[in-house]
Amino acid sequence: MKTYRQIWEAPKAFRSDKWDHYLDLYDRYLAPYRDGRAITYLEIGVQGGGSLCVAREYFGPEARIFGIDLDPASRAVEEAGIADRVFTGAQGDFDFLNEVIAATGTPDIIIDDGSHQQGDVVGTFLALFPVLAEDGLYVVEDTHTVHYPSHQDTTLGINFYDYFKGLADKMMPDFMVPNRHRARFREHPEQREGRLERRNTIGTAIGGLHFHDSMIVVEKTPYREAWRRNA
Repeated sequence: MKTYRQIWEAPKAFRSDKWDHYLDLYDRYLAPYRDGRAITYLEIGVQGGGSLCVAREYFGPEARIFGIDLDPASRAVEEAGIADRVFTGAQGDFDFLNEVIAATGTPDIIIDDGSHQQGDVVGTFLALFPVLAEDGLYVVEDTHTVHYPSHQDTTLGINFYDYFKGLADKMMPDFMVPNRHRARFREHPEQREGRLERRNTIGTAIGGLHFHDSMIVVEKTPYREAWRRNA
């Protein structure tokens, strides 16, 4: 099979732009989803449509490919039969996002290459990560815009880098319960009584949190209570 880079660099009907190192990162994170299943792919920020062209070839004809963009002209990639649908609207409009998810069903992969505004990035993640598939992938592109004065719009009082860095300790909620880890976590999970309080439903669903130059990748996995196994 062709790599993401090979597909991107070949001639295609629609064009977009990406930083060169993204192409290899996408192969690293997207390759596990090329296993024959009919994945649902949703990209925020269609621009010229080139990345949806790549997604279509990369994942094959059975994949369901969707896009979101403010510019109605981005629907050309849908009209060409490459994307299943391109929705016109703002990622900061949560009613609109709910309508998109109602139409697409559960996404397996979400790419945020949209406004890159601080509030939009965090708000979109809060809205869409909970509806992502249990083994899904969430990618935020162009995170270097955290340094741009033009991309500081937010009502949340926090920039998106600080938000995502703050998720790191939320991945370990079991250990926030005082003294439980010394006894409970040495027992087989099937032998334990009751359930621990899950303090952060987003944190407990994160299986991996990766920071790259200009990109953040969040892997979603089903929650499993911690277990310290004995040899």
